[in-house]
Amino acid sequence: MRTLFFIIMVPLCLSTVVSAELSVEDLDKIRQIVKESEGRLEKRISDIHTQLDERITDQNERFDFQGTLIVTLIGAVIVFVGIPLILIAYQQNRRTQQDDIIKDDIIKGLTAEIQTLRERIESLEEKRIVGA
Repeated sequence: MRTLFFIIMVPLCLSTVVSAELSVEDLDKIRQIVKESEGRLEKRISDIHTQLDERITDQNERFDFQGTLIVTLIGAVIVFVGIPLILIAYQQNRRTQQDDIIKDDIIKGLTAEIQTLRERIESLEEKRIVGA
């Protein structure tokens, strides 16, 4: 294993690349490449930021529309269900009141009729007692 390591390392150490130095031109090229890469990266980040802002704006518009739609639907349900229920309850209440008035009138009429019948019975009993 060591032999294999030395066989690989010796040629690498003896190569000219190991002892090479970077010239000013090479450093300038590297700087230029890095600057170009930074420029592309900044442009890409800017594009992504713009797209993100657009998506957020779209989402806010959707949420606003959906919120308005939900409020409208709740209002429609209240109108289409609530109002008929209120009318039915009002009519039922009126009907109950009318039924109570009719019952009172019937009771008064029956009470008066009972009183009349009592008086007739009493008068008949008096005639019978007197006639006997």
